[in-house]
Amino acid sequence: MDSVKFLLYTLARIGLMIACAAFGILFGRVLCPAVITLLPDGAFRDTLIDPSLRSGLAFAMMLGFLIAVFVEDGKKHAAYEIWSSVNVTITLIFMVMVYFVPSIFRDSFEPYGKANAFYEVSYFPFDWLEDLTGAEFLVRVALGLGIMGAVLFGVYLAAFKRYAKAHPFILGGPKRGEDKIPHEEEEPAEEMNLLNE
Repeated sequence: MDSVKFLLYTLARIGLMIACAAFGILFGRVLCPAVITLLPDGAFRDTLIDPSLRSGLAFAMMLGFLIAVFVEDGKKHAAYEIWSSVNVTITLIFMVMVYFVPSIFRDSFEPYGKANAFYEVSYFPFDWLEDLTGAEFLVRVALGLGIMGAVLFGVYLAAFKRYAKAHPFILGGPKRGEDKIPHEEEEPAEEMNLLNE
């Protein structure tokens, strides 16, 4: 993968991550509460309205979309033989950093200001980790992004290897139309036939 394609690939994946995060936030903070209000009162409604559950659903939805993208990337990169673990790792690092860096400056703003509202919305998919681990804001964002990066690299690698195994002619194997045994190995047999004649 040359430098221009790598740059475009990285920017595209960062854009997809932001779009998936936005969709997950919309689902967890807007659509879920809207649907929940239509449900009758009861234990099921009270469970669904829990912010931690809705945050977990937002994270799962965001991660689910990205998994689908990276599985497809793994297949395509295997098919076109443009695999580079370094490039994919760098892309994932950039994706994580773009999302993580703004969270570092949260404490620089007033706790009840408009900026804090931005952080509450933007990092909503990681709120479920607060109840699960009791971690502070910065730690749970880093943990959530670490989980996301590890899962995406894992599914990418699995999809790549599975496609390569199903199509052994790629990645240094014999090409389409080529015999598995090189022609050079057949020459001694032909020479023996000539001697016998």
